[in-house]
Amino acid sequence: MRVYYEDVDIGGVVYYANYLRFFERARSDWLRSLGVNQERLAAVEGIGFVVARAEIDFRIGARLDDLLEVSVKLTERKKTHFWLEQE
Repeated sequence: MRVYYEDVDIGGVVYYANYLRFFERARSDWLRSLGVNQERLAAVEGIGFVVARAEIDFRIGARLDDLLEVSVKLTERKKTHFWLEQE
């Protein structure tokens, strides 16, 4: 994912809350790659995905125009929920 001007603060570093947006996009793309149509799931099945917990460790700030690679890894799958790890 590319870091755009709208993602950064006055210093050109990604505003901390915007990392959650990058993670959300990566999760949506990951589900799509598995054949999950989130819109259909919500409309037909009445099923939606809710982020119940998020924990972030900040290391080095991404900057304007950086190209980020965001990964999604399934770490636990139960009948009613699943846990993901993202970097």
